[in-house]
Amino acid sequence: MGTLLGIDVGGTFTDVVLYDDATGRTLVDKVSSTPSRPGDGVLAGIRKLRDVHGVDVAGLAMFTHGSTVATNALLEHKLPRTALVVTEGFRDVLEIGDQRRADPFDLTVGKPAPLIARDLVVEAGERVDRAGGIVRPLSEQEIERVVEAVAALDVAAVAVCLLFSFMEPEHERRLGAALRERLPHVAVTLSSDVCPEIKEYARASTTAIAAALQPLVAGYLAEMRAGLADERVTAPLNVMQSSGGVMTADEAAANAHRMILSGPAGGVIAAARLARTPAYRNQITFDMGGTSTDICLIADGRPRLERESSFEGRPVKVPQVGIHTIGAGGGSLASVDAGGGVHVGPESSGAQPGPACYGRGGTRPTTTDAQLVLGRLAPDRFLGGEMTLDVEAARAAIEQHVATPLGVDVVAAAAGILDVADAVMARGVRVVSVNRGYDPRDFVLVAYGGAGGMHAAGVARLTDVSAVVVPRATGAFSAYGLVSADLRQDLSQAVEQALDAVDERVLEAAFKALEERAAARLRAGDGPLSEIAFERSARVRYAWQDNAVEVPLPAGRAIDAELLKLLAAGFHAAHDREFGHSNPADRTELVALAVAAVGRLPRASAAPAGAEVVAEGAGSAPEPASTRRAWFHESGWTDLAVYERGALRPGQQAAGPAVVEEREATTIVPPGAAFAVDADANLLLSYGEEPR
Repeated sequence: MGTLLGIDVGGTFTDVVLYDDATGRTLVDKVSSTPSRPGDGVLAGIRKLRDVHGVDVAGLAMFTHGSTVATNALLEHKLPRTALVVTEGFRDVLEIGDQRRADPFDLTVGKPAPLIARDLVVEAGERVDRAGGIVRPLSEQEIERVVEAVAALDVAAVAVCLLFSFMEPEHERRLGAALRERLPHVAVTLSSDVCPEIKEYARASTTAIAAALQPLVAGYLAEMRAGLADERVTAPLNVMQSSGGVMTADEAAANAHRMILSGPAGGVIAAARLARTPAYRNQITFDMGGTSTDICLIADGRPRLERESSFEGRPVKVPQVGIHTIGAGGGSLASVDAGGGVHVGPESSGAQPGPACYGRGGTRPTTTDAQLVLGRLAPDRFLGGEMTLDVEAARAAIEQHVATPLGVDVVAAAAGILDVADAVMARGVRVVSVNRGYDPRDFVLVAYGGAGGMHAAGVARLTDVSAVVVPRATGAFSAYGLVSADLRQDLSQAVEQALDAVDERVLEAAFKALEERAAARLRAGDGPLSEIAFERSARVRYAWQDNAVEVPLPAGRAIDAELLKLLAAGFHAAHDREFGHSNPADRTELVALAVAAVGRLPRASAAPAGAEVVAEGAGSAPEPASTRRAWFHESGWTDLAVYERGALRPGQQAAGPAVVEEREATTIVPPGAAFAVDADANLLLSYGEEPR
């Protein structure tokens, strides 16, 4: 395959991973993120590869990018003027929404403002019924009127979402063609393309988000391509999508909504490779960066995939790995409220000015400042010595904003900041596990990101997970996922039919049609595919209920009566785990079919693999590189053994208190815990006499 490049843009740092498929060698680096122009940080990473590391960037085989541009645009409400076309009589679909409430017991909670204002909604005189029959045809005169109305609004994008278009898309297709022909400068998005499924409000919301993001993402990728050309990078540009696969830049420009979880998905895919080892089959991923912590559950080697999520209260129906995001990271700001309560996040210091200890003008304390004050970070070894951290600035920030308001000393205040942060993140771990019917004791916590290793042991103790795995190059682990991910296409089709009345041949034909469409899209890209694998699933619910559950189907097996029985049994089991009850005697209904086409790329595994702790050298203790004083609840100020990650060898193990340092990250082993090194150089942490 050649040399692969993955660059993941985070809130504070942009991670760079270069992988040589021929030799298996990896180069990892970081540069500061540039939030106002995220593409500048990406190009700075490429220039550093060329100028500092001597990499021939013109010879790259593939470049995969994880970007937060779509997420940030939604969070910051910096979206272009967008119109919405709906069926006549349904102008208020975004205003009305649905009956779900963020808090059913709080009568003051309001709904989110519509992404597209009512005065930018255009009604089309047409009607399709729930079975796909055309009740009121869409005339050419009506198409002309709608196009003129949209043109008069002077918008950059338009979303078209007609009633029951997922059953019969003809009217949407005709309107879309006319809009694209008459308004070539306007981005046009059809609900029958981005979300061909039931639930009118969710479908309209998803289409509106996709339409509003399209001009921004297309412009960002165009600038990125121009910048890459200036740097003489000619490799195909791929983009990580929320589902955990990559897509071409052209496809990303047309499907911006599939990038909302672009960056965090890379880490989940890299973690899933660790799950090939039996001991690591069940994981809770713990990706703690500078701004937030992303948590995902991987059960039996498969990341949880969700078909619908919510973004600031607005539904988004797009396949994505089930990531739960907590507003707590290394740069999260600590504060004290009027009642004396300590808060950590969600506000962050970001890349600029960053934590107080960065010396870039920040004056408010963060979790990074707290770790430094407690001696767990070395001020002269941050980023391999490229940055020197200011301990006194960190102490001053904590004293002013936390210690003085609480009437405690700086050490107690710093410890309190970390306790609150750990408690917030532990709650996030329970959301993806306990709240969904999984016992954390059956899982390992896979910690990565620049700050993941510093908090993982504390979070593990609060949640009773069995152990902590800190993979190689943990500080840039999401970028590892970018260079190891395959191309992916996700397609779905609405089906409303009782499961016991399904025609097996019709269902098999529907799956085949989806697979053919998905495979055709993969082959249209730039990737040199070695094979295409298909994953089938079906969403099922109890009759007259609304809670559909997705059930995976066995790979390579055609639909027959026996498989339908397995599908029903799988649904009842999944419903019981998800909702705490099931009734196999109740009638079940198919809601939708889904297909994932995965285009395997001809390359070796670029991500770290998992392995058991090896017998050779087991029990031998590594030699600390140094010691320093650090503070822990269990011991107060104590000597801390400092180990160099690169000097550790498989089979070695040692007890805490200790810290394992590498250029991009630090792993803390508190008193009462121990670590071992497995055969692939992953760290395995647990409490007790020996790592489990």
